[in-house]
Parts: sequence; structure tokens; C-alpha cells
Amino acid sequence: MNEIIENIKNRRNTKNFENKDVLDEDIKTILDAGTWAPNHRDTQPWRFVVIKKNDSIREKIIDGIIDLKEKDSGNNQTDEQITSIKNSVMTKPVLIFVYSLIDDNPIISEENYGAVCCAIQNISLAATSIGLATGWSTGKISQINNLDKLFELEENLKIVGVLTVGFPKSQPSKKRKNVEDVTKWI
Repeated sequence: MNEIIENIKNRRNTKNFENKDVLDEDIKTILDAGTWAPNHRDTQPWRFVVIKKNDSIREKIIDGIIDLKEKDSGNNQTDEQITSIKNSVMTKPVLIFVYSLIDDNPIISEENYGAVCCAIQNISLAATSIGLATGWSTGKISQINNLDKLFELEENLKIVGVLTVGFPKSQPSKKRKNVEDVTKWI
């Protein structure tokens, strides 16, 4: 099977990673692959914030998730829930917050968002090709209030998601519908 097709079929949204550091060069390699995604008008709208495993900013991310969950539920998080949030954030080898440029023209903003989604796919496929895995989250971690201030971002940006990157503990098998079942030929 063609190597690209094999990477596409073997890529998984991964949540469980080995306790092993990821080289900065590998992160640069996969981010570079992301910057080669197609983008209409050559806006190159992707922006990345990389947070390594032992960075102290993770504590602020944890606080942001806890605040958001408490606001959503109207209840304080239990000690068990707080421990779960801390483990979830602190054990991930690398976190990459992925943003898209917002334009005054809503059509361009939408095109930018689509391009950044393509960049995320490129990053995920590049990671798979070098033995890493990614998990793309659009959950609470990407909904924390004032992330732009926390990361000192000055551009007009919209978060597209957060990628966790590392060496996978396991890769479950997946199946897809047959292409004939999802395609209409005219």
C-alpha cells in the first residue's frame, strides 16, 4: 500500500501516551508539515502555541479547565475530578494549541478555519509517519477563557483545537464505511 495511504489509514486520535519526551526537532518537523496545508489566497492562517511537558503554564491551564467546568455545572469540582483534570493535562508529553486567523471578511475567516483543519491533518499524518501520535481536542481545554491573554497572543485568532502529541501506548484498530456506501456518482 502507498505510504501516504497507509499513514492515513493508521492515524488515530490518541489519548494515551507513553511517559517519554518528544524531541523539539520532531515537533518542528510535524508543525512544518502543517504549514504546507492548502490555503486559499495564501493567507497561511495557522498559529501554534507549543507547551512542553514540564512547563509551569500547565497549572494555569488546569485552573482554567476547573473554572470552566465549575461554571458549566454550577458545582465545585470534587477532589477526584480535580485530580483527573490534573493528570489529563500534566501527563501529556506535548500540548499544541492551534489557532486560525480571523479576517474582517467572514468568508476569508471560514476559508482560514478550513485551512487550519487541513494543517492539523498534515500534522497528524506527519506524526504518524515518524512514530508519534496526536489527539485533537475541541473540548474544555480549548474553551478556557482568556487563552489569548495567557499565551500573550496579539493577533485576532480563533482556536481550532488542542493537539496532544507523544508516543502512543496503543493504537486501536478502526473501520470505516465502504466508500461505495457514502458516495453518489452522477
